[in-house]
Parts: sequence; C-alpha cells; structure tokens
Amino acid sequence: MSYCERIQINQTLISEHEFAQLADALMPTADSMTDTPTQFEFLTAIAFLYFARQKIDIAVIEVGLGGRFDATNVITPIVSVLTNVELDHTDLLGNTVEQIAWEKSGIAKKDVPLVTGERKSEALRVIERECAAVGAPLMLVRERARRVDFTWEYQEFIVEAFSPFPSPSEGRGGRGEGARGLGSGERSLRLALLGGYQQENLNIVLEALDALRRSLVIPEDAVRAGLEQARWPGRFEIAQREPFVIVLDGAHNPHAIRALRDDLRRYREKYSLRKSALLFGVLQDKDYKTMAQILFPEFDEIILVKPDSPRALDPEMLRPWAPQGKIYPDIEMGLTAARELQPDVLCVTGSLYVVGAVKRLL
Repeated sequence: MSYCERIQINQTLISEHEFAQLADALMPTADSMTDTPTQFEFLTAIAFLYFARQKIDIAVIEVGLGGRFDATNVITPIVSVLTNVELDHTDLLGNTVEQIAWEKSGIAKKDVPLVTGERKSEALRVIERECAAVGAPLMLVRERARRVDFTWEYQEFIVEAFSPFPSPSEGRGGRGEGARGLGSGERSLRLALLGGYQQENLNIVLEALDALRRSLVIPEDAVRAGLEQARWPGRFEIAQREPFVIVLDGAHNPHAIRALRDDLRRYREKYSLRKSALLFGVLQDKDYKTMAQILFPEFDEIILVKPDSPRALDPEMLRPWAPQGKIYPDIEMGLTAARELQPDVLCVTGSLYVVGAVKRLL
C-alpha cells in the first residue's frame, strides 16, 4: 500500500519524512549518472543508506529480480538463501529452469553459506556448479518440520528440538550437511503464517539459522519468538472472519496460484465452506492464461477487475475462462459486488496491486 513498506526496522516502516529526506539526499547523485538508475536501484540505495544511518545489527535483504545482476547483489551477506526456482519473469530471466537458476545462484559469494530448498535436479545442478565456482558452501535443506494442524489463526508444526548453541565444529563438511544445531526430541510450534508452503519455508529458515549460528548466538527462545511473531501481509492473509472469510493473497504466477488453490481446498473441506467467490485482477506481463485455468474452476462466482497499474491487464481478456464472470471498472465496485454475494469465502488474488487496494478499502 506504500513504498515505505519496503524498508522496515523491527516491523516499523520507514517514515514518509525519512523516506523523502533520503530521496532528496540521493537525487543529485542519481541525476549526475550517465547510466540513470532504475526506480528499484534508487529504492535499494535509500534502504542501504537508511540501514547504515540507523546502525542496524542485521538486515534481511530480498532480491528484486533474479539475483546475479540485481541491485541488491552489491552486499556480502553472512548467509545467502535461494528458496527455489520457478518460471517467473521469463521475459528477463530466461524461459528455462536452468537459465533462471543461473540468474538466482549469482548471489553466491566466496565462503558465504548458500542455503537452498530447491530439489529439482536440473536447477540443483546449476546451483551446485555456481557455488563451487565461487567457493560458496552449499547447504541443502533437510525436512525438520511437519504440519500437524491448521486453523484460520495459525498452523501447528512438529519441529525437531533446537539446540541453543551448536559447536563451531558442526556442519563444516561438504554438500548439504550444514550445522546440525538441533538436539534430540521434538517440539510443537505455531506459526501465524498460513499456507501449506510455509512448511517448506520453515525448513529453509531452520537451515539458514544453523548457518547464522556459526557466527551469532541465537538462543532457542529467540528462534521460537521470531517464528511465532512473523507476519506477511497479502500472503494467505485472513482479512476478515465474519460474516464470511476474506482471504488476501498476492499470488501472481502459476506456481503461487496452484499453492493458493490447494490451500483453499484444504480450508473449504475442513470448515465445510460451500459458496466461494473470487475477486481477480492481474498484470498483462504475467502468465494469466495458466493462472485462470488453474484457479477459476474452483469458484462459484468470479468478479474481474483491473489493477491500478500501467501494466494492468484489461479484464475482458480473461473472459474466455470466466464466461459468466462479472467485470467492474474499478476495484472498489468489484469488492462491493463481491461482498454483496455473501459467500462463505471470498478470495482476492492475482496481483499485489489488487490486494493492496482491497486492504485499503477494508
């Protein structure tokens, strides 16, 4: 909903005043460059300057696009994380898993552990090769967490018990060993983050923590508190429970849409939800045909809107997959119509632009 969301310290957004001051400070440099920085490059510079001035201890920096040639890749981290490789932004990153894996593995740095949850052999081969080329230890994620229950408020997992301080000698070995860092026994853990894919993310986080513990002291209670307090707006976010459920999800590629569909099926079955409605808008550079084919058959009612972006797709282009769907000229009218349907569950997805607009309206 705001550019300030992109730069946060301890879940507090950078203020508009500070954002404006830093932009003013950096603008003369940007204007003097013959190779004019992109918007994302300029935002990355603002973030780095802000973090430096605030003297933060640890930063979590998310790549904008790809990795190898991304603006964020000027840093040398204490751990790199490559969650997985899917076909997205194919116009810029390549149209094969191998090409995208090459772009993403470009974040690997000498002597910096790279943690990955990727399991596809064609992607792993590339990641292994690129890590070996620069001398980055590769840590393959192990299955240490399994989901045992889920509600609209939380997911419950059984996790191998953490040991507070792994010894420095653990996990110095080769491929996929990592620091063990976990003692015997199991613990239960509740995540407020919803979605089946969070099990995979949780396993990735546990592996990354093992890498961090080689240089930082991170007690078990800090791990637990961090995981239990984690929030991610617009990612299977329950914006409303009564009189019906509203799910906001910024899924904008087939992989994410498939995960959303599967999660909605689980919730509808568990809670016996019958009538479902979809509010959908998407950008024209996304694989909207595949997204529509995956998602639209799941819903009784479909409402199509145009995201507030110059890259937005005309909703009429979605008509072949939703012949009975209703099209509204703006998101507010679409949301009003969707709420009037009084479904058991309303899902808002297709673009973070749509999700952000709906969050503001709600």
